[in-house]
Amino acid sequence: SDTLTRGTSDVHRKSIAELSAPTKLGKDRDAGGSKSPQCLEIALPVVKGMQDETVEPLQKFFEEQHFDAWHFDVFELDEITKGHSLWFIATILFEHYKIPDIFQIDATKLSNFLLRLEDGYSYDMSSPNPYHCAVHAADVLQTTAHFCTVGRVQKRLRVIHGFALFVAAMGHDYRHPGRTNAFLIHTHDEIAITYNDISVLENFHAAELFKVLIQDETDLLSGMDSRQARTFRNMVVKTVLATDLAQGFEYVGLFKGHVKTGHAFESEESKQLLMCMLMKVADVSHPCKMWKAHLKWSELISEEFFIQGDLEVSLGLPISPLCDRSAHFLPKSQCDFVDYVVRPCVEVFADYCTEEASVWVETMDSNYKRWKAMYEEEGKRREEEEKKAKKKSQVAPL
Repeated sequence: SDTLTRGTSDVHRKSIAELSAPTKLGKDRDAGGSKSPQCLEIALPVVKGMQDETVEPLQKFFEEQHFDAWHFDVFELDEITKGHSLWFIATILFEHYKIPDIFQIDATKLSNFLLRLEDGYSYDMSSPNPYHCAVHAADVLQTTAHFCTVGRVQKRLRVIHGFALFVAAMGHDYRHPGRTNAFLIHTHDEIAITYNDISVLENFHAAELFKVLIQDETDLLSGMDSRQARTFRNMVVKTVLATDLAQGFEYVGLFKGHVKTGHAFESEESKQLLMCMLMKVADVSHPCKMWKAHLKWSELISEEFFIQGDLEVSLGLPISPLCDRSAHFLPKSQCDFVDYVVRPCVEVFADYCTEEASVWVETMDSNYKRWKAMYEEEGKRREEEEKKAKKKSQVAPL
């Protein structure tokens, strides 16, 4: 028997495929529903900076882009909503899967929770991170929403899995200090000391996320019984911890073994592995997105690395890999990122998701070829310069 749903209502036993509500939030989608997101009606008085003139461009945006489409422009949404892309994507997604109704989540508390995340996503909000910010959380959440439309995923996960996935996506980098695990460990940072140098940031993010979740004004779990709440917490924590890049090969190996043996992902343990793999891919998926977005994310993470490198110089420390402004070459770093981090997890996840994943791999390959061409072009240029310098040095003096 299923211990997660024993004694609960029928709706808790349904897969997320069965709970997907018909909505018209973009072209080429369901014919039913309203022309614009229902959350627009409550956004204006709640979300800071939202004005009446925002409604029309937001309506137009969602008429052109569905909230769970692969090539979704999260940067445009963030610009239109004046920094509230996470609030909008989460509100639409929760409404779509009826999560507030199923788990008795108060609308004000949900809004408060989302605003709290947006207002404190960087550790030091007086100097926000270029990359690890609320827009990255919105992007990972939206990518997670897309993955939940894949047949083999949505048929395996129930509503509590979906709820846990969405919260993990929103909070997986919450209060990020803009430094790497290695930096925090080497400098004996308080966060590293607290978590004993083990998945330092990932443990920190999960803990900080739940500090918000248990506060009365942002509590999303009050509608659960104690068993459900413990299960939910366990799912979210494990999913967030899976985003540690140092553990990437372990998860990829486990998932690949399941896929090769035709595993059905029916046990709770295997469903958790599916959630962890989905989150890992969502977290590093920007090389699989349209070039304009991918390039912007690449530049943002580079700038965040450079800020760390500048700090390392000021502290008299060796500059970490990818953090040296003077020696950085973006095409090379992105080719390496795809080769060693992105491709291994994307391809094995795509193998499981079958033909629905073709656009992810095709776009990744297209972007990779573009970087590779730049890399090779620069290599040729440098080779020519070396030849000229060598030839010049061999010219006998008069």
